[in-house]
Amino acid sequence: MKAVTTVMGLTAIIGIVGLATVKARASDHADTQEVVNRPGSDISDVFVFPSPENPDNVVFVMNVRPLIGQGQSASVEFDTDVLYQFKIDLNQDGKEDRVIQVMFEGSGPNQVVKVAGPKVPGSVGTVNNALAMDPVTGITGEAFWSSNQIHVFAGPREDPFFFDLEQFFTILPDRGVPSGLTSPPMDPNQPMATSWRDPGDAVDFLSNGGFNVLSIVVEMPKSKLVNL
Repeated sequence: MKAVTTVMGLTAIIGIVGLATVKARASDHADTQEVVNRPGSDISDVFVFPSPENPDNVVFVMNVRPLIGQGQSASVEFDTDVLYQFKIDLNQDGKEDRVIQVMFEGSGPNQVVKVAGPKVPGSVGTVNNALAMDPVTGITGEAFWSSNQIHVFAGPREDPFFFDLEQFFTILPDRGVPSGLTSPPMDPNQPMATSWRDPGDAVDFLSNGGFNVLSIVVEMPKSKLVNL
């Protein structure tokens, strides 16, 4: 078996029926040199929320490979040497009780999408094992159902994160600019800022620049997380 890099989003769900979640507000775009060198392992955001169509379902979203420029989405691929995981903590002990794993094969706009789970992990923490994948596979850009009726989509989507990059570099002008981006010009006559601009004055750099991400979306009944 080939060696793979593991990336994961850890989600705490406190009571499946009500879907109470531990809230966090953060996003990570090319934050370290390691992920700049391997963008397929760069998780920008992880979301979990009740399905707007069916309150008995839960939706997991992992966005990776951020800062995809306009016109580049068709040529950007998921990393086939990365094991993408949703790690789900059901009892708030900081350890995953269930995992959903996604891997990819091939290249081009129609990569093969393989999914496993939700399952009890073979190991927890920093040691991770790839589980047996579902016999039903899909391709990127098209939603499909696994054999246990998990709805899966993987492909390019608009980056949902709102980020005022110009103000960020005004607050922290010493930060490096990720490869491929240009720092917004700073007015040398303006002092360094100490806080973000008001919502009405902030400029969404990612939306204005047309930047996309690769999204992995999994929807399932909440009961599947406890009834294995």
